Amino acid sequence: MNTFLIILAIALIVWITGTLIVVRWIEEPVYILVEKRDGYEIREYSWYIVAEIEVEWDMRTAMNNWFRQLARYIFGGNTSQTAIKMTVPVMDTTKTSESIAMTAPVMDTVSSSGKHIVAFTMQSSYTLETLPKSNNANIRFRSVDKSRRAVLEYSWYATESRVAAKKKLLEEFLIRDKYTIKWEMISAQYNPPFSFPSLRRNEVMVDIE
Repeated sequence: MNTFLIILAIALIVWITGTLIVVRWIEEPVYILVEKRDGYEIREYSWYIVAEIEVEWDMRTAMNNWFRQLARYIFGGNTSQTAIKMTVPVMDTTKTSESIAMTAPVMDTVSSSGKHIVAFTMQSSYTLETLPKSNNANIRFRSVDKSRRAVLEYSWYATESRVAAKKKLLEEFLIRDKYTIKWEMISAQYNPPFSFPSLRRNEVMVDIE
């Protein structure tokens, strides 16, 4: 029994430590905290680029299936003509694909037509001109302008029902504080799938006047 508890404790420590280490080095869009309100924050975001796909499925299906397609692009499913730097031994070659560093968050929003849009944020070192072209014709790229956003953060799993409840709560806060909502609300998830539940960082956010 004691051995089992020790193994369980070690497993929990590894799980928690791994969760904290993985997210520590992941790049996310740059923002300035403008104000802490009762229940949420006001942030000023700099511009950033996203790779996104628009689908008609429900949130869970969209995130599970199209996340993999976006991840495939991130990890080399692209056509890049970037030359590899000279090394030892001396070689001169050209990449046929390029691995892009993981970023956060993965975002989900609903368009005016009712479709889900799943998006990855791209590394800040890229522009629309320098990003590798995707092998998947369904992936599109766009630049997101600077914006002021209201953001409500929460932990555990971002299920469809929890996301809907958090969006409703943020909307109530904004009505209370007399802010005008500009666009559809976004659900943002910052952690890999197997992260420790209570350490997961999720947000709902929306551009405001």
